[in-house]
Amino acid sequence: MAFEKITRRKFGLAAGYSMLAVSMGSGLPAAAAAATPSAGPARRLARPSAQQLAFDDMELGVFIHYSIDTYGSVSAGMPASAFNPTSLDTEQWVLAAKAMGARYVVLTARHEQGFCLWPTATTGYSVRNSPYKNGEGDIVREFVDACRKHGVKPGLYTPPWIDDHFDQHTLGMAAGQGNAAIGKYDDPARYAKVRDKELRQQQELLTRYGPLVFYWDDHYGRSDSLSPEPQGGKLRELYAELGRQARRLQPDMLYFGPDVEHVGNESGHSCYPMWNAVDTVDGTRDSCATTYKWDGQNAGSPHGRLYRPRLGPNTDALSSGGWMWTGPRTVPSLQERMRVYYELIGRGAGAIVNLTPDASGRIPDNLVAAATEMGDEIRRRFSTPVARTRANGLSATLRFDAPRRIDHLVTMEGVAQGQKIARYRIEARVDGGWKTIVEGQTVGHKRIDRVEPVTVTALRFVCTEALERSVNIRGFAAYDTAA
Repeated sequence: MAFEKITRRKFGLAAGYSMLAVSMGSGLPAAAAAATPSAGPARRLARPSAQQLAFDDMELGVFIHYSIDTYGSVSAGMPASAFNPTSLDTEQWVLAAKAMGARYVVLTARHEQGFCLWPTATTGYSVRNSPYKNGEGDIVREFVDACRKHGVKPGLYTPPWIDDHFDQHTLGMAAGQGNAAIGKYDDPARYAKVRDKELRQQQELLTRYGPLVFYWDDHYGRSDSLSPEPQGGKLRELYAELGRQARRLQPDMLYFGPDVEHVGNESGHSCYPMWNAVDTVDGTRDSCATTYKWDGQNAGSPHGRLYRPRLGPNTDALSSGGWMWTGPRTVPSLQERMRVYYELIGRGAGAIVNLTPDASGRIPDNLVAAATEMGDEIRRRFSTPVARTRANGLSATLRFDAPRRIDHLVTMEGVAQGQKIARYRIEARVDGGWKTIVEGQTVGHKRIDRVEPVTVTALRFVCTEALERSVNIRGFAAYDTAA
């Protein structure tokens, strides 16, 4: 793989051209070098679908974790009649998410205890046998209707590998023992029953409620990401089949795993540098990335065959207490909430933050206030740039009529033809001379650089290493967040 390293002098000579080979490889830090193919011809860069590009632009989503867990059930130990919200309000959920700035919301249509928030024909463990609306309720329907009413895109969540009620009452498995074990469905007869139930539940959800933007089938890639060597097995087989059905029933919907992949942790950060291109453990789109290891990093591969935006889920940054309601919650500082924004969205990934209804079926006031405060702060910092530009080529320059204070720089790469920028610097013109104030690596959908406040008359983004000749700087903007 041949590259050319661009020096400052060469950049000055070539900056007028929009196509220029730029190097990547030995000059990169270890993390980036590890992601660089060591041999073989370069592939055409992986390119996103229109739906993946749109998902990148949504950036921030909200999870609604709500089920029979909210009422104290553990391992499906409580009957469906225990599910008894008194003031459930899906519009309140959606409006709280919208106040945070979320453009999509994902509801746990079924969580790991197996209780279904819609009147499924596959099990009696659902709202159909609860006091809610005398068994006539359909919370999934209420949720998707509320999303569409308020201009937010709906998504749904299920965990195919974990269904405590089904495991106990249909398969005869012991409660609370190995419900997440990789080999628990190795028996062909067990697997056939699980497969049938999961396909039927997914079909109900994807044919009854209209178009969805996103479907999160939890624990995707679990058998390949928990240990040093991929295990595959029935888990990979089940998720591959569910993914194929999902594509057939809703081809424009993004499915968690093949279309959007996990950052690798629930701590509210993505690794950096991060490439959206990945290679998979079995070479097909039905398995997880070779770089995905749970509670590790998921850096991707610059010349990976498939394009997969990364998504980071988090609950602790907004409130204490885990994913499901267990009692009153405290809210971390605004600084901690904003950390998640910077360390996920600011590193090129997406973020999905948890909002948790209480036993009444409403999100508590302090969580709504925290979500609103976070959304207001994001808007305050990033709604009005000091200046913004875009460019095709290796550089983009902002010039000011008078000296301006700046403390944030936001760069967006046009990735429709693949992610290309591998290294960059940002220079500021201060007191008549140029000086480097930022050195970075990947950009991807978005890169947010925080800098010490500086007064400048011009700013210049310079791509110094890239995977291909043509680079598109979709946006380069400067902000003064103290204004």
